[in-house]
Amino acid sequence: MEHRTSNALSRELGDALRRARRDAQLKTATLLAELGWSPGKLSKLETGTRGTSTDDIARLVGHIRAEPDIYEHIMALAHEPPSGYYTRPHDVAMPDSLRMLIMHEQMAKSIRSYETIVVPGLLQTADYARALMGEGPEVDQAVVDRMIRQGVLDKPLAPRCRFYIYEAVLHRVIGGPQVMYEQMLQLLFRGGVYLIPFTATLPRSLNSPFTYMTYADHFPITYVECGAASLFLDTFEATRAYQQSCNDLARVALSEEQSRSVFAKWADRFDRLREAAGATKDEVA
Repeated sequence: MEHRTSNALSRELGDALRRARRDAQLKTATLLAELGWSPGKLSKLETGTRGTSTDDIARLVGHIRAEPDIYEHIMALAHEPPSGYYTRPHDVAMPDSLRMLIMHEQMAKSIRSYETIVVPGLLQTADYARALMGEGPEVDQAVVDRMIRQGVLDKPLAPRCRFYIYEAVLHRVIGGPQVMYEQMLQLLFRGGVYLIPFTATLPRSLNSPFTYMTYADHFPITYVECGAASLFLDTFEATRAYQQSCNDLARVALSEEQSRSVFAKWADRFDRLREAAGATKDEVA
């Protein structure tokens, strides 16, 4: 794989190499001496800003004696062409262990997220996420992963985030009134959350959810989740199209203050529904 500028794939490869090297617990100075590499070459390789040959990559992961599955994963990335369209599989509704997503969220300067039927993953409460994911032994860990992933919102120098939610999300009851009440409070108090009402005329650019991330030092990335797989886009054409989508979102959404007012009304509605449900249970008892 040859590339002279950073792209989504080279950064994913660099991240995988860095983690493999750290897991090997081999001193960097020793590694560089044995490979005959400069510190700059290794640093640029691990940050995805230096082109290198697959032979060099194989030499590095072989030298640190990476586990076979790690070796195969890294070499698969090394041989993947830098097409600008990268598909990564994951369990349905559980992209939180997707390293490529987490890495680029952590690096982002700004994040614009648009959802049409569910609350964005970075804003979900634990109970909402659990109800959305269903049941199974893997769900508890997936919820933990999602909560950890949300730490990006509160870290020092956190990305500037705007979340756009279509009104249908509020009508879709996930987990019952109690869960929805707490989720509405989350939307109300988090900040940077904008509602797109049913009355808005949506352009074709807003037919599907997406997340658009910008960076200080490299090209923007668009993330699109598709059931059991996700797509990462960093071509010029995709970037230009999703920049327009972000402009369209800002145009059709309510203001932040208007959005908060709607979230407050829905929180009150679900609060009354949960109280009514509690009263009914007391009467039956």
